[in-house]
Amino acid sequence: GSLPDPMLTIGVTDLVLPHFEFNQSDFTEADVELSQEIPWPGSLGARSGVMRAAATGARAEEGTVRRDLTTTMAVAYYRLGYTVTALETLRHQRELLDAAVQLSTTRYATGVAPQSDPLQAKLARDRLRSEEFALESERIAALAAVNALRNRAPGDSVPVTSIDPSALRAGAPPQPPADSLVALALATHPRLAARRAAVDAATRTIQVERLGARPDFTLSLRYGYRPRAFNFNFPDFFSAFVGLRLPVWAWRKQNRLADAARADSTGAAAGLRDAELQLTREVAEAAARVQALQQRLALLVDGVLPNARGTVESVLRSYQVGRAEFLTLLSVEDARYRAELEAVAVAADYQAQVVMLRQLTAGETQP
Repeated sequence: GSLPDPMLTIGVTDLVLPHFEFNQSDFTEADVELSQEIPWPGSLGARSGVMRAAATGARAEEGTVRRDLTTTMAVAYYRLGYTVTALETLRHQRELLDAAVQLSTTRYATGVAPQSDPLQAKLARDRLRSEEFALESERIAALAAVNALRNRAPGDSVPVTSIDPSALRAGAPPQPPADSLVALALATHPRLAARRAAVDAATRTIQVERLGARPDFTLSLRYGYRPRAFNFNFPDFFSAFVGLRLPVWAWRKQNRLADAARADSTGAAAGLRDAELQLTREVAEAAARVQALQQRLALLVDGVLPNARGTVESVLRSYQVGRAEFLTLLSVEDARYRAELEAVAVAADYQAQVVMLRQLTAGETQP
């Protein structure tokens, strides 16, 4: 730490009244005084330690905010990706329902199918249209959320890649053990670095307040210029002073401040422990969510979707030869469509949770 700024004082003393004459008395002087406060040994280092800890804490807080913002952006972006992909899936489903309307209408016109078949197909298509309105509204809201984080206008375009659950399933890496992820987070997350810096600052403040009860010193040097008077050149003066601050009221101030600093240190240590427990819980929960979503994605891609598509093809062939009810065909078509939407939703959530887990456990880097 550096010393306090020195004090420079310039003045004149003992001018002769009533005309403030400068050279009519041998007492008149023009003085220049320089004084420097010198704290008790160790005080500067203790104060510098508090400032360094505060700066470290501020940098760590910046890292925490940056990670939180990254996670928030990931959630918003993948939500937007889900809505875009879901709309594409919905439009494909609408094309299939348009074909179902034509097929059922043709079969009804030839007397092979009842009138209820084309009516049911049109009803399913209209319901799908209603879902499209809701999804489009959700897409606009998700786009606005992303642009808000980008500090852009709500309607600004954002390049979005459609979510491919199959490709994501194939490229999903194995999940590390939760214990190793927790240990990594406890060692690297800036949230804990900020808490540790707060503990360090509070602990160093105790020493600062203790040293505040010690006397500080003041060193002063003065030069006095004496003007020529009465045809005589008077010699100039030089003075030196050493001052000592007497901490006679330390029991009323510094001692209480030291007690308050000790309480702050205890509170900061408790806050650090609480942050460690909270971070441990967040990592464990995020790891569990990632693992569960990865398992769900594998089940959907490897089992549910192939079975749903195979069922649709089988029922469609049966309906074309009059061996299946049209309502059954609509039901299995809707089940396949819902399974595809679920796979996209799970894939989007999986990617967002992976980003969240990475932000909880990754090492800190400079932005």
